[in-house]
Amino acid sequence: MSYRYSSRSTQRLSTCHPDLVLLFTEALADPACPSDMSIIEGFRGRDRQNEMKTQGKSQLAWPKSRHNQVPSMAVDAAPYVGGISWDWAYYPPLAKHIKQVWERLQAEGRVSPSHRLTWGGDWQSFPDGPHWQLDT
Repeated sequence: MSYRYSSRSTQRLSTCHPDLVLLFTEALADPACPSDMSIIEGFRGRDRQNEMKTQGKSQLAWPKSRHNQVPSMAVDAAPYVGGISWDWAYYPPLAKHIKQVWERLQAEGRVSPSHRLTWGGDWQSFPDGPHWQLDT
């Protein structure tokens, strides 16, 4: 099955680095995508970032998050299964798919070779299933 982003998700994704836009567009359009997805956030301004820190949803205050750059070097994407799902069971299959699409885009030379893709779900101290970022 092939999915498409809502206009809200498309707008949020448009605030991100072109490599993230391409990755998440290709990942969702791929018939092998294990679930629909929603883009929760791309760029975060000062107030939003500090709010996320205060709520314990981020460990970083403004301007230290990759979400705080223009374009955003981070995106939060969640499985959409009858609505945004926080059920961890949906995240690893989606992460595996996104990583495979990234590897394909790298092999095709369609994303910057200086970027590494990091999934927050792989972090040991603060696992963050929706979070994806580009590192250099």
